[in-house]
Parts: sequence; structure tokens; C-alpha cells
Amino acid sequence: MPFSIIQYYGKSDKGRCGYCRSTSSAITHSFHSFTLIPQDYQELLDRGWRRSGHYIYKPKNITTCCPCYTIKCNSQEFKLSKSHKKILKRMNKFLRDGVRPNIEQEKEKDESFQEIVDIPQIKKAEININEIKGDKQLENPINTLMIKENQIQNTPQKASTSFQQQPNCNETNPRRKKAKQLRLERKKAKYEAKGQSYEPVGLNLAQQKTSSEKTIREFIGEVEESNCHKLKVILVPSVNSRNQDVFELYKKYQIVVHRDPPEKPTFKQFERFLVKSPLKKTANQSSPPDGFGSFHQQYWLDEKLIAVGVLDILPFCVSSVYFFYDPDYSFLSLGTYSSLRELEFTQRLSEIIPSLKYYYMGFYIHNCPKMKYKGNLSSSYLLCPETFTWVNLNDDVRNLLDIAKYQRLNRNPEVVDANEFKESNDLDGVLVLSENRYCTYKTYIQVNYSFRE
Repeated sequence: MPFSIIQYYGKSDKGRCGYCRSTSSAITHSFHSFTLIPQDYQELLDRGWRRSGHYIYKPKNITTCCPCYTIKCNSQEFKLSKSHKKILKRMNKFLRDGVRPNIEQEKEKDESFQEIVDIPQIKKAEININEIKGDKQLENPINTLMIKENQIQNTPQKASTSFQQQPNCNETNPRRKKAKQLRLERKKAKYEAKGQSYEPVGLNLAQQKTSSEKTIREFIGEVEESNCHKLKVILVPSVNSRNQDVFELYKKYQIVVHRDPPEKPTFKQFERFLVKSPLKKTANQSSPPDGFGSFHQQYWLDEKLIAVGVLDILPFCVSSVYFFYDPDYSFLSLGTYSSLRELEFTQRLSEIIPSLKYYYMGFYIHNCPKMKYKGNLSSSYLLCPETFTWVNLNDDVRNLLDIAKYQRLNRNPEVVDANEFKESNDLDGVLVLSENRYCTYKTYIQVNYSFRE
């Protein structure tokens, strides 16, 4: 029967934080994993643990400098945002035309449009409550708030003045509507002129919009033989990536993007960090075609390796371990693009194994700018560090984390940790590895601690 073998290190105080760069404020629990069965590691992920090579660690969120919340996305509920579609289209256009996109030009276009459509809203603080006269409800602070909100709703907004103040605004040439929308409006006007109501056949407008939304797979499938470039994404076991090409890409990424000194990224460090894995490769009837275990998802542009995603495929999820890419292709937003490809990969696996539908993105740190992109994926959930239940990452949760770095995300006081350790007797039969020898936990305690009593 397969089993996991680990060596527990305990709690580490005053370690170096890789996020805020503090040299003595990171507090973690950790252990070395000699071997892990996929199911055990899945359960560890759902308790807030994470691996780096064979090193498994869990931040002590309540006291550490940067609380880390495990984040996952439900691939079956995921919806593409406007920015995601733009990145997918940018990649497709580059593959088709071979022309490097002008990112700055795209930003200027977006900012120009934002200046036109972003009409400033009247803030509650701008309303002078003394201007509301003759209303006895002012004596009640709750009614006062209601009056403020009503005045906001009934106060006309000077949209035309706001537009005149915008230097890039052209009142005579407003943003053009899409042809499909114009056709629907003309047809609706004809029906209304006849005194009839108009409803599109089969679907209403909201349903039409939903049904017409393209999926990641449909964007990826827009590949033509006449394309200037060919992008190939392949999955290989991590042990098969132990070669110089992958290492050179990793080294270039670390030096340029993370500004590591050239001597720091060594082949041994790369191998220990991203190639070696404690996960036992498992293939059976309940596993995906490639089995459970650790893999590298390689991105080949024509004959050149431009990116690698390190993934763990587990019983209920695809877990992203690390991602590195060629900085020369940063104009393609490969970090976000790869997360969309990994989401689509998870969607394909869920078609084979319905329970394998989650995409784990590692840790989410709310006050870390580099982590913001993780929270931009729809249908994302954070792991509550006290109840170990999943909480939807919505505006309420973001507001909580704005107030304080550490929060009990599940606000229901009646919810508790269903797997909380209660009885010490439960550990008696657990095997303990100590000084390269193993014994039961009960024996370990008797031998090592009985003399202290």
C-alpha cells in the first residue's frame, strides 16, 4: 500500500520573506517530504500547505508579516473578462501576422476611452445635509442616511459639463455601437411603431450575450495554417525537463525579471526547486491519461522554448507551482496567458474526471501588487485560515483584507474546523521518522520525552 514519508522541521521564526523582502518577519511551519502520494498532498493544499521542490511549508498567518491565503478557481464556472480576451486576441494576432503588438498604444486607447465614459459620481460627503429643510426625519441618523441617498439619486449629474472638460472628448462623434445592437434597435423601433412589443426569437438579450461569449478553447482554436508563427504547448513529466535548454530559460528569467545575480541561478538549484518532486506518479482508472504527479507544460514558439509552467496534477485540482518565461516575449503577457491556458487544461481534465475541476494558483497576498492578477479570475475562492472552508473572493472579502492583513474569512461564528485535532490518542499509531529511523508516535514520545516528567 502506498504511503507518504515526511520529516517535520517544526516552526521557523524570523525567516526571510520572499514577498515584502523583510529579513526577519516570516513565520512558517515546514517539513521535508521524501515521498507523497497525490491524495495526501491534495489534503495538505486544502489545509494551507504548499511545496517548493521537496520542501513543504505553511505560513503561520496570524503572526507572519505577509498572511498567505490559498486561492483556487472553479474552472467550470470561470468567465473570461475583457482584459483576458484582449490578451488571447493579442497572442492570436501575433501568431497570425508575426507583428509585435504596441502595448503602449493599446493603453493610450483604453485610457482615452476611459476619459470619455467615466463620469464622476457625486459623493455622499459632498451633500450638505443642512440644505434639506423642513424634514423632521433629520433627527434620526438612519433616516438622515436615507435622505442623503435619495438626494443623490434625484440630483441631476452634469454629464455634458463633465464631457466638455475632457480634452480628448468629441461630442459630435460618440462611441459607435456594434452593428448587431443597431439592427436589434431598428427592429425594436419598427415593432413599437406598430404598437407591438418586440422580443428576439428564442433568446432574450441577456441570454444571447451569454451564449455568444467565446471560451478560452475557442480563442485557442483560432489557428490557421497560414499563420506566421506556430505555438505548441506540450505536457511532459518534470523529470524529463532536466536539460540545459529549460535551465537556460529559467536562468534568464530569474536574472532579468527577478534581478537575481548571474551566479545565483545554478543548475542544482533549478533541479531542486522545479524538477525534483516528492509526488509519486500515479496512473490508474481514476486518474487522467497522463496520471497524477508533477509535470512541466512547455510553450514552444516555432522551434524555440519561450515559457514553462510547473504543474501538479492531483485528484481534485491542477496546482500551479511556478511559471517562468523568456523576457523577450513579455509583450505577450505570458504570465496571464499561461494561467488561462492552465485553466483551459483543467477544464479538459474535468471532462474526463468531473471532480478534477479546480485550478489552484498557490497563495494570494492581498497587499502584494504582484498577486493582484490572481484575484482577477472570476469564480475564485480563498481558504479561511481558521475554519479551512472556501470563501468566495468578492468585494466583501477584499474590504476585510483592506482593514487588516489577517482575517478569519468565514464570518459565520458557528462554523468550525471539521478536521480539528482534538485527541492526542489519535496520533499513537502514526509512524514517525526520527534520525533516519521510524517508530509509532506513542513510542517516540515515550523514548524521547518520558525522562522529562
